[in-house]
Order: sequence, then structure tokens, then C-alpha cells
Amino acid sequence: MSKSTITKKKAYGHILIISILSLMLIVTTYALVLSLVSVDGNLFETGRIEIELNGGKTVFDGSDINLAPGISTEKSFTIQNTGTADVYYRIYLENVAGPLQEVLEFKIYDNDKLLYSGAAKDLNKNTPCIGDRSLEVGQTHTLKAVVTMSEQADNNYQLQEITFDITADAIQVKNNPQKVFE
Repeated sequence: MSKSTITKKKAYGHILIISILSLMLIVTTYALVLSLVSVDGNLFETGRIEIELNGGKTVFDGSDINLAPGISTEKSFTIQNTGTADVYYRIYLENVAGPLQEVLEFKIYDNDKLLYSGAAKDLNKNTPCIGDRSLEVGQTHTLKAVVTMSEQADNNYQLQEITFDITADAIQVKNNPQKVFE
């Protein structure tokens, strides 16, 4: 037998051994991944959580609000589920600034049901307004915000202002009966 034939046989043998070892490594890795990811009896679905607040339009732009002690203003706005999973939602104020945060009370209603009542300074991520019913895929809820200046507000609040951003967050309904947002 020639030297080149022996070398070719050895090369084919090495290639065969490397192929078998590679296949064994792939099968072992696949089995390991399945044992770590799969839990009997638990099925997880993926989806996209996405909501839209008031069609992207500003709820309070400040141009039509002129409050005095005991006077209210009312604004309706929408929250729509544009994702692929049913969600719970919460609404709160961010970037609140200005002295009126102390004397403005926010009440948020879903139809006639009061969801939240409290001072502007307290309507934050830690104490948000949480919807009492889920928002199904494609569904829109119309909410109402009533903002009232405290009757106890004195002249110190004349010509004062408040600025804030209204924020809405959502979490999936599935596997979350306590509406845990974090």
C-alpha cells in the first residue's frame, strides 16, 4: 500500500471521528438545554405588551385650564391596548413640578367608577391609579380625569402653576392575578 493511500485512510478516519464527536456534542447540548428550559405542566406564551394613551395626544395642555379654589376641570381621555396580549394598566404623573401640586386633587373615573382620588403630588409610580378591569387586545377604555383646586388654597397660589407628564404602563393579565407591575 502506498504512503498516500495510508494518509488518505487516516484523514478519513479522523474526519469520521470528528463528525461523530460533533454529533454527540450537539445531541448532549440539546438535551441539556431542554432539561433546563422545559418544566412539565407549564406553558408560556409570548406576546407584545403595548398601550396607547389618548391616541398620542396631550390630555392637559394647560391652555384651557383656569382653576380657582373649589373649581374643577374635567378631561376625558382614552387608553387603548395595541399589543397582542390582554393587559392591566396603571396611570400616574411624572415630572411633577410647581406649587399647585400641593392643592390640586385628581379624581380618575372609569365610567362612573372612581379609580383614584388624591393630590397631584401623590399620583405617582408608587401610588398610581390602577384600572379595575383588564384591557383586552384592541380594546379602548375612555377614562375621565377631574382636577379640582382645594377650597383651602389661599392667595399664595394665585398665578402659580404645575407641570406634569401623564404616564401609562401595562402588564400582561395572564399569570398575574394580583396586578403586580414590577
